[in-house]
Amino acid sequence: MLKPLSLLALLALAGVSAHASAASTDLAGVWQGTLGKSAITACFNAAPNSNGSYYYQRFVTPIQLTQAQAGEPWVEDRKTGFWQLDAPQGDHLSGTWSKAPGAAPLPLALTRISTEGCGGDAYNGPMEAAPLALKVVNKRFGEHRYQLRTQGAQVSLRLEGDSPALKNINRQLERLAISPEGQEEFFSERREYLGRNGSGYTSEITVEPHYWSSQWLTVRFYRWAAGTGRNGISWGLHSWNLKTGESVDPWTWLGGRRQWYDAYSGQVKLAPGFATWLEKQTTKDADCPAVSSYSNYDLSFNTQGLQLSTPAYGDSCDNELSFTWEQLAPVLSAEGKAALPSLRLP
Repeated sequence: MLKPLSLLALLALAGVSAHASAASTDLAGVWQGTLGKSAITACFNAAPNSNGSYYYQRFVTPIQLTQAQAGEPWVEDRKTGFWQLDAPQGDHLSGTWSKAPGAAPLPLALTRISTEGCGGDAYNGPMEAAPLALKVVNKRFGEHRYQLRTQGAQVSLRLEGDSPALKNINRQLERLAISPEGQEEFFSERREYLGRNGSGYTSEITVEPHYWSSQWLTVRFYRWAAGTGRNGISWGLHSWNLKTGESVDPWTWLGGRRQWYDAYSGQVKLAPGFATWLEKQTTKDADCPAVSSYSNYDLSFNTQGLQLSTPAYGDSCDNELSFTWEQLAPVLSAEGKAALPSLRLP
């Protein structure tokens, strides 16, 4: 008896779905072999995901692979290459790699070594055992030159110059960047996202100058934890006296002190005298906290005075306040008064 066309269509779709799922499952695992003459390790996550990753064994830097539809080429992140794979023959996989569609291909020949996905030990172990690549970029902030050095979760800024003060600051900047826990978290995040979508996604970390004068330097350490929203963002401003090489806490100029948890976060308890003075400088909104009630603030400075802000949450309660050195005179501590002449230097 003939089946209704609608039923035949459903059966056909089910067959295609099953075939696509089976094809994806057949690829699942970790593979080693060659791309042209280069030794590589690749991985594919199990269905229903259509993603994977690979790295050259001499570089061990993962490159994401995605496939829009079954049968189409696998595309590298940033479209740096295209993989056309044959159906796996057991634990053997062949195909071709090309730099662009239609370009001269290179042969792919791979053997499956594990059924783990991209987040497992077989794929990540060699990457984590190898020294992390160090990326060094020369940069400028106005007339000042510096280097930005990135190695995994360690991002540090190095000042140009060899004076004892600058060497001391560079040592402190490097210590702020180094955290064994940070590198472990870097590996953990990378594993998680390799297992999810084949990407080596990790927290966004930036370190950059915020203020730089002849006498003073402020560096901003910023981190946005991978996979989090606004609450995963943290940052910290760290300042140094360029003549002495000593770190300074601008809160001491107002009788307070900042307690750091790490380079990116900490808390401040306002000195009572400054808190009272601060409240008198602002008008309280009935729907917002008092400006003196926060536990975290940004406090920056320049030749004109201090800038104080509270974290921005998009609730119309943000505070962005600026005070001249003349306005601050009544609440400056002994440290603040002693530093004032150098703070006014351009």
